[in-house]
Amino acid sequence: MHPLRPVRLLAISAFLFTACLQAQNILFVGNSFTFVPSPLDIGTVTDLNAGKPGGVPAIFEVLAVAGGKTPTVSMETVGGKTLQFHYETKRELIDKAWDIVILQDYSTGPIPEANGGTKSFDSFRAHVPKLKELFTAQNPKVKIWLYETWARPDVVMKGRFATIEDMQAGLRSAYSAAAKDNALQGWVPVGDTFLAAVKQGLADNPATPDSEGPLKIWGKDNYHQSAIGAYISALLFYGRIYDADPRDLPSDNAAAVRIKLSTEDSKKLQALAWEQLQLVKQP
Repeated sequence: MHPLRPVRLLAISAFLFTACLQAQNILFVGNSFTFVPSPLDIGTVTDLNAGKPGGVPAIFEVLAVAGGKTPTVSMETVGGKTLQFHYETKRELIDKAWDIVILQDYSTGPIPEANGGTKSFDSFRAHVPKLKELFTAQNPKVKIWLYETWARPDVVMKGRFATIEDMQAGLRSAYSAAAKDNALQGWVPVGDTFLAAVKQGLADNPATPDSEGPLKIWGKDNYHQSAIGAYISALLFYGRIYDADPRDLPSDNAAAVRIKLSTEDSKKLQALAWEQLQLVKQP
């Protein structure tokens, strides 16, 4: 055997292994907190409901490509719906072999005090393991992440919570506990990062009379995320799914340019995402 052949074979094997890790089938399951703003006219995401894909999955796909990855990204989202809805009515669409799955429940669903009872909380707790069983039956090695959503300024403004910090504490507790109790890959701190952006003077909290920062991460309805909010979410998913540093992405990537982020703001949000990912202890 040629003396260089083993080295070449090892190099080829390493390349193929890396390529396999990058070329993953990724599914986002959720509602408007996943697909808004939609369409964003970027990304090549497949909408399993035959709609117009956008939002977080589309931005994530662009960031992944900018980071040298080659994922195949799909989404199954319906506005205002819970994980129970997706399990019961969209099962045929999502019952496939995925490498990565991101699950997002209704915005106030996991918080009992936000809904006047425990029905939605019980539904959340019951359907995370049901969905895990569904996906692991197709691929025992699937990695499942929970999408920790954000506190809603509109809910705070209506007096249902005193502050966005109070509402976020409930979401954090629910998502982190569900990830741990069901031995999932973990949870992605989107809502906590929104809160950190406000506390660090990067973004404004519409629920207060003060202007904490210049960036608008909530939409005009004080409910959904803005394009910038979706960009923050996508940065977090990029960092968590690939165990990568979002700061290494080009600050002038196609998504940042499309939503008209300045290079300075883009860098600040990449640093914020990295910082918040380091603070979350996964199961």
